Amino acid sequence: MRYLLFISFIITTFIPAGLFGQTNTDGVITIGRNALYYEDYALSIQYFNQAIQAKAYLYEPYFYRAIAKYYLEDYTGSIEDCNASIERDPFIDDTYKLRAINYIMTEQYEKAIIDYRKLISMEVENRDIWSNMVLCETQLDSLERADLMLDTMIEKWPKYARCYILKAQIAVQRKDTIAADTLLNKAIEISPYEVDAWSAKAQLLLQRNFYAEAEAAYDKAIIQKPKESSFYLNRALARYKQNNLRGAMDDYDISLDINPDSYLGHYNRGLLRMQVGENNAAITDFDFVLKKEPNDRLALFNRATLSELTGNYHTAIRDYTTVIEQYPNFLTGYINRARCYRAIGDTKHAVADERKVYIAKLDEAFGTKKKTTKATRKQKEQNIDDYEKLVVENDENNLAKFYSNDYRGRIQNRNVAVELQPMFIFTFSKVDNGLSKHYNYAAFVERINVTKELYYPLYLSTYEAQTDITDIDIIHKEDARVVDLISTHKDAAQLHFYHAVYLAAERNYIDAMTGLDKAIKYAPDHVGALFLRANLKARQAEINLQYPSAEKKKADAGNMNVEEYNILIKSAIQDITAAIMADDTCPYLFYNRGCLYARIKNAEKALQDFNSALQLNNTLGEAYYNKGILNIQNGNMQQGFSDLSKAGEHGLYSAYSLIKHFRKQKNNTSKKD
Repeated sequence: MRYLLFISFIITTFIPAGLFGQTNTDGVITIGRNALYYEDYALSIQYFNQAIQAKAYLYEPYFYRAIAKYYLEDYTGSIEDCNASIERDPFIDDTYKLRAINYIMTEQYEKAIIDYRKLISMEVENRDIWSNMVLCETQLDSLERADLMLDTMIEKWPKYARCYILKAQIAVQRKDTIAADTLLNKAIEISPYEVDAWSAKAQLLLQRNFYAEAEAAYDKAIIQKPKESSFYLNRALARYKQNNLRGAMDDYDISLDINPDSYLGHYNRGLLRMQVGENNAAITDFDFVLKKEPNDRLALFNRATLSELTGNYHTAIRDYTTVIEQYPNFLTGYINRARCYRAIGDTKHAVADERKVYIAKLDEAFGTKKKTTKATRKQKEQNIDDYEKLVVENDENNLAKFYSNDYRGRIQNRNVAVELQPMFIFTFSKVDNGLSKHYNYAAFVERINVTKELYYPLYLSTYEAQTDITDIDIIHKEDARVVDLISTHKDAAQLHFYHAVYLAAERNYIDAMTGLDKAIKYAPDHVGALFLRANLKARQAEINLQYPSAEKKKADAGNMNVEEYNILIKSAIQDITAAIMADDTCPYLFYNRGCLYARIKNAEKALQDFNSALQLNNTLGEAYYNKGILNIQNGNMQQGFSDLSKAGEHGLYSAYSLIKHFRKQKNNTSKKD
């Protein structure tokens, strides 16, 4: 809360008053959308607050502020803003969609259903809305109603595989595994690469103890979604049940590489390591589990056993004692602790434990002890006698993951499996983008920095950190200083460029481009201004697609958005081309133009530019990476693999995962042929 108040103070204190005047509310909303797109959620909220203060009757700032609050997990606040937005314009379908998702996140399923019914009356043929409404009904245990809705969906969209997957999940909840299997087979027949169908089928096979078939189904799911850690966890269980301990261990390792914080991964790998005699490694896994769940007595008992096996008897006795205090009738604990007492020569305590066991076994001889036969336990189950069992997830109802949510995940990366590396941009600090920490030298940037007229030096990076709140007042003060200088030096191209740099840092791209227009007017070969304007045009194109204006939303102008996108990208290409004419020795200019060509699907020119960039800098990993993806997409697999290998050599290690992904895809296609 103090953080948000601090932002508010800075913005209202240091942003020029004219920016938030009544005549420029649209501009403020645009800046807020820019900040939202680049995940500066707290900052975007402040812009939308100012827009609401200026024109409280507009629906847009409430809607966009609701999105920001959603990402900050303030679901209640997001619902309130959706309500305010709907009051101002009840005909915007995106607002109902967002409010429904917020209702789901707060488990208000009845209200979500009301919103989905409203949406159905507005756009009947939207199958995602129907799917979410079905899922809400299942959360309310209205399985019959949900099943009937799915029948309607199948009539409307008979080739929509998700309908059959959802019906299968309902069949599982009804314990009708045969019907579920039939439905999943139908989903796979319709869509052979539907990862949810394969994962659901694999889970069903696992539950029915068909372990080899479950493993094969998880193989298919992993090909489609190699970064899903739960697939490896479950395949490990299938392999374990087939006595493939090494294969199971490999899967636990991969799962933990993807999700190092997994309780299930560490616990089960610890058990497996214990079984194969890797005791010290197993102790590290149970140490992790106990750090995450300090009261997990089953993990504590297993660590005690491992401590005993490695000769750490005092540690083992301490852990056994803690377990026995909570489970005073757990005989195995007394047996093991007695053994440790004898190992350190403490006969008195050993005899006491052994007597306890002897008396209990006599009592047991006259009664019956019911043994469990289930091979696994759920994480929430804490029966101490289950200490040797592998752990599975608590919730067997996997329907929740099927919600269709436009706001899930990183905004600019939705529904993209394979992405090109982004363009190089200006930043105020060196940013480690996971590729390299070296300085990306460009002569035109050095010429800007050597003047020391900007408060911060400029750097080139493909990654931009979120706005540092502590620097906001400095940026505003420096920009105000530059604006004062411009008032007396109106034709100074460099001053207009500096003004644009500061405005861009504030996400005010429209005014920044106006400043760049003036800089380029007075200095047509200003490489920095051309470079930045191209970047901002590309950014604005992406933002306009993601968050169209209110007028375009109401006009349902999707095609117009794509057309405007292409116009902006082509205009950006013209700017970069002008920059290259002024400085044809800079690899980053060719690289950026290649990225722009790739955005408008001109792979031939994109590849030419990536090659030109590599001729100027043969260590530019990003160029190899993008070149590799384009070559593979064009069918030139071997060259693509070679390019991705080079990208990996130069520090972009995710290229190796892409190679593996594409090779699996290629092999799978070859098998089908």
